[in-house]
Amino acid sequence: MWWSLVPRAGGAVTAARLAEAGYQVVMLESGGWHTRSDFTDDEAALTERLYADGCLRTTDDGSIALVQGDTAGGSTTVNWMIMLRTPDHVLEQWARESGVAGMSPREMAPVFERIEREVHAAEVPEDAHSANNRLLLDGARRLGWRVERGRINALQCVRCGFCGTGCRHNAKQSTLLTYIPRALAANAQLYTDARAERIELRERDTGSGTPPLKRVQATVRNRQQGTSHTLTIDAPIVVVAGGAVGTPVLLQQSGLGGGGVGQWLRLHPTTAVYARYDHDIATSTGIPLTTMCDQFLRWQGTDYGFWIETPPMHPSFTAAALPGAGRRHAEQMARFNQLGVIISLTRDGAETTVSSGSVQVNRRGETSIRYRLTLEDERRVRASLPALARLHFAMGAQEVSTMHATPVTIRSPRDVGALATVSVAPNRMALFSAHVNGTCRMGTNPATSGATPEGERHGVRGLYITDGAALPTALGVNPQETIMAVSTVLAERMAERHAGLLR
Repeated sequence: MWWSLVPRAGGAVTAARLAEAGYQVVMLESGGWHTRSDFTDDEAALTERLYADGCLRTTDDGSIALVQGDTAGGSTTVNWMIMLRTPDHVLEQWARESGVAGMSPREMAPVFERIEREVHAAEVPEDAHSANNRLLLDGARRLGWRVERGRINALQCVRCGFCGTGCRHNAKQSTLLTYIPRALAANAQLYTDARAERIELRERDTGSGTPPLKRVQATVRNRQQGTSHTLTIDAPIVVVAGGAVGTPVLLQQSGLGGGGVGQWLRLHPTTAVYARYDHDIATSTGIPLTTMCDQFLRWQGTDYGFWIETPPMHPSFTAAALPGAGRRHAEQMARFNQLGVIISLTRDGAETTVSSGSVQVNRRGETSIRYRLTLEDERRVRASLPALARLHFAMGAQEVSTMHATPVTIRSPRDVGALATVSVAPNRMALFSAHVNGTCRMGTNPATSGATPEGERHGVRGLYITDGAALPTALGVNPQETIMAVSTVLAERMAERHAGLLR
């Protein structure tokens, strides 16, 4: 029997591959089972229901908001749908620095193609970009910057703009509609509202043959009745895919931490520059994310830089995200439809031997998330601000503002240089992350990685990690497609490695 924790971008793909290969699969999903009938336009209520910690998860010091889905399908149910392949130079870095074999650009190309077919990824037509996306697409073209139309995993998208609270039209091809149904059709079992508490090793490892038996203890909650019960699963193979927060926490609670587990947290730290226009932008409408500018992805000739995208901004999220309070904040919200918002995402980890953050279970049994930009990453975050401002001014913005507690506002393109020296110290400027990765990264050194290049936890045969936690480095692109592709490779290797032992 196989056991796969949390059927999301990594876990759902793993479960489907293994179930279809003939293995018995049980999936435990910590979030609830929510489908199209639950996905309404009640932004505030659904944000609390569908996101981890009610969308209030942050680093310990509150300096970075962590936006992660916590529902069946995970972040694939609530993300903005863009599908981006891992850059070649990142895959080459994995091979060179982390010993990851069989994932070169040439070897991964057919895997990416397969994933894109399975989730119906297609390029967004030129006429389907929202006004906010056109700010980036047309602004970058005017500046002569490299920009591309994105591919999204959707079928018959009606462009309603509510992707962040689930797709009521079943257009978004999340794992909720793709890999989870495939796993279930291949006789996998799924428990929702099921939180894994501990993994116990029940047998001594002989070093060969079937891996030692493991016991998974979980608590299953009944939302309607307000009750819960304990679920126990015994299996020789356990696949942990709880995300870069949940996975290291479970391993640590099980006495299976240490080494690189919980270290090397990567976040793609993200900030925004918002602008006031003399016409409506209405950032809450249309497909949320259909363009990407990678002009600065290899900033100053390095492999680490930033890329530029656009976010959907619905009223509740905008009110919470905009800095300030009182009259200024009210004035900004009164001009909600005239606001344009562009974001930068930094490929963190430029100082490759430095762990920027960690996820640990503290002495009180609480999850502690710590993160601090390195000096090199600070340089890249700061360099992104003038770039965002230039895009806005290229599209006719009247004024642009940063996300500082006291926003830096400029009204002329001649002044964008002033943004290159602003502070990006913790809690001085708003940062958030929807790409929480790396805390059990693959590698050959147990001291600096959580799993082998095959995704197996160092020293624990038959315990695998197939989610964003296993990524050796930050990617420099949105991680959905990478996680699906890497999980496919790892799952199919698992199926082959254990063939004849567990069928």
